[in-house]
Amino acid sequence: MFFANVSRDLRYGVRQLIKTPVFTIVCVLTLALGVGANTAVFSVMHAVLEKMLPVRDASQVFYVHTTNFPDGAWQTGDSDTSFSYAFYQALHGLNGLQEVITFIPMSNSGKAPIRVGTVPEEAAGDMVSGNYFHGLGVGTELGRGFVANDETDHTQVTVISESFWSSHYQRSADVIGKTLYIKSIPFTIVGVAKKGFEGTEGALSLDFWIPLQSRPEFNAWGSSAENGMYLTEPRLWTMRLMVRTAPGVSREQALAQMQTLFEHAAYIGLPEKKSGAPTYLLSLREAKQFDNNDGSFAKALKVLMAMVGMVLLIAMSNVVMLLMARNANRQREFGVRFALGAGRREIARQLLTESILLVALGGVVAWGFALVATRALGTWARIESNLQPDLKVLGLTLGVLVLLAIVFGLAPLRAAMSNASQSSLRSAATSSQISSQKMRTGNAIIMTQVAMCVVLLVGAGLLLKTLRNLLNTPMGQKPEGLVVFGVRPQHIHTKEEGITFFTTLQQRLRTIPGVVSVSMASNRPGSGWSSNQGGLLLDGHNANGLEPAQVTYRQNTVAADYFHTMGVPILDGRDFSDADTASAPSVAIVNESFAKKYVGSPHVVGHVLSSPRGHTSQQIVGLVKDHKYTGITETARPMMWTVFTQERATNQLHVEMRVPGDPMAILPEVRKVAAQMDPDMPLLEPMTQVAVFEKSISGPILFARLAGCFGVLAVVLIATGLYGTLAYRMNRRSAEIGVRIALGAQRSQVVWMVLRGSLLLCAGGVAIGIPLAIIAGRGLESSLYGMKALDVTSYLFAILGVVLVALLASVVPAGRAASVDPLRALRTE
Repeated sequence: MFFANVSRDLRYGVRQLIKTPVFTIVCVLTLALGVGANTAVFSVMHAVLEKMLPVRDASQVFYVHTTNFPDGAWQTGDSDTSFSYAFYQALHGLNGLQEVITFIPMSNSGKAPIRVGTVPEEAAGDMVSGNYFHGLGVGTELGRGFVANDETDHTQVTVISESFWSSHYQRSADVIGKTLYIKSIPFTIVGVAKKGFEGTEGALSLDFWIPLQSRPEFNAWGSSAENGMYLTEPRLWTMRLMVRTAPGVSREQALAQMQTLFEHAAYIGLPEKKSGAPTYLLSLREAKQFDNNDGSFAKALKVLMAMVGMVLLIAMSNVVMLLMARNANRQREFGVRFALGAGRREIARQLLTESILLVALGGVVAWGFALVATRALGTWARIESNLQPDLKVLGLTLGVLVLLAIVFGLAPLRAAMSNASQSSLRSAATSSQISSQKMRTGNAIIMTQVAMCVVLLVGAGLLLKTLRNLLNTPMGQKPEGLVVFGVRPQHIHTKEEGITFFTTLQQRLRTIPGVVSVSMASNRPGSGWSSNQGGLLLDGHNANGLEPAQVTYRQNTVAADYFHTMGVPILDGRDFSDADTASAPSVAIVNESFAKKYVGSPHVVGHVLSSPRGHTSQQIVGLVKDHKYTGITETARPMMWTVFTQERATNQLHVEMRVPGDPMAILPEVRKVAAQMDPDMPLLEPMTQVAVFEKSISGPILFARLAGCFGVLAVVLIATGLYGTLAYRMNRRSAEIGVRIALGAQRSQVVWMVLRGSLLLCAGGVAIGIPLAIIAGRGLESSLYGMKALDVTSYLFAILGVVLVALLASVVPAGRAASVDPLRALRTE
């Protein structure tokens, strides 16, 4: 009997939804937008902040961090996650650790040149310890992982990711034994990693792994071997570490053992710790998918989650009001069913069944929308690793949908049963009166919606204005018209060979038709990378009275015509030229901040900079305007540029080319030139220089876009909700309006009556929303740039926005009310 009743209710519910297609479509789309947006944002937040690595017993695996590194050591720029090979080796002796695992990126970008067929490309990969897969507890789809001998013998084998296997080998089972060329060196594929494992680099999804290598081509982070190899140079802190604690050993116990060891092992091969020097502390962090997530990024994600939560509340209240209006129009139907013997229990079950059907349809559409939106979020946030919803996200979404089904089934229940069967069969005039209590409830819902919309629009306005301020920040250069790409020749082994290669490449690129100028740089401007140096004398004396150790500055190694190509104004002196060869006098160019702080005068040309021990010296030949270097938001700092022909060996440079029109259109010709010089050399991360700088503010761009989307979504939901409510009320009041017109009311007065009611609701919502928006704005203050949280234009934008929406949503209901025929309305009664 029970299943028969349920089946009958389902069939009847389906007929009811089909009978009112507009109502069904509006409710389903509203639910899909509200629930889908929440699922997408929660997926990203869960992946970035909470999701653990897909490894065995993840609670026993930890990333190793440090507060700093000893004097005399060099590190990668990630000072809290870089360690020496000597310390890595020393950790193996601790009985509190079951596994000690290391992984090293192939370059600063994490990518390296590879070749599967004949065309070179770039792919993301790590050098790892022999126990990487076994220690993490990650299996393989095919073949094997690495073993200890792979690390000690530096064997030329590789494990590829499941996605790389699919994209490059079409999931062929005979991939084992094939050759993958990495930096032109042949590696034999011995395994395919388990599906879902994308490495331990967080936002970067890896394509391959190789054991620790001793060849100079595979120095840590792609640095030149002439500066020392990570395996033999104790001053190089380049290795990232993870550990698995031994059974029965807590994180605190393992950390105590490691800290004791670190206090002396950190100084292996380095000068002894000075008296009074700080003690650097280790920490163990959970093996989450994203180890180094930025605190500001996490905070912004939580703000977005709050914003999208308000969108969900607006969507929920919209659907509730639509259901209440729909059920109110079904009073006669319910009355007939009561009269024929149906009980309240049957009516309640029917309404709950209909709400479940509605929510199920909305949930299916919402999940599809969430999958698409999550991919879009990952693209906007420049996250390459998998962000697709997992079981936890699915569980949250199902929980929300179940809650919505209950709310949508029970919220309109009282209204549906408020009239007895006898009164429901009376005249329409009697049953159509809207009680003041229902009016107040509806008005409260609308004002709450408007208040939340104001908060969302103010937040969107603040973040969009911040983005505008960032994009309009004076750069001190001309990034427009520039294309940049990395080049890493595969067959050079000495400094002289490198100089010859890069100089020849620059000359050949200059000959491409349409090219205005070409230069190169060791660190790509706008990428966030910087070589930070210290210790200089000016003309053999302390610079501006400062001790050499106090003279800290940024340095970049560039090629001829660099400032001309970048569009940086030269205030005094000259640019680098082709005449600045290895045999010519060493030269340098500094910026305004350097001149002001260390020379004390803008007249810097002719001064000589030298190291305290006199090993190196450069004559200043130019002074350039302060300009953005690592990113858009940075403040000016002292900086010095040198020419690569006079510096230590380099094996990779970033080419900057100024061309008219679309800069990316020149790349096919560039690839031809590159292939002629080195067939195994791909162009690394080609993009416009404008895009590089925009990448430095990818977080604000993401949040501004999402906030704008949520603001627009809230406006659409408010408009549909207000329109539906007003249309329903005007339909119920048609008799009253007919009487008013019959008694002499002008149609303009009827229109104003509707508009005034809408504007009053809007005003009430604004009055509630403004204080809430002020509180929310203060929470956003740390994310703003070039403005205050109490930005008048943002608040005016929000107020005018909701007023305009209220007017537009009221136009059609007001027009219909004014066109009521009084005779027809009274005759209907």
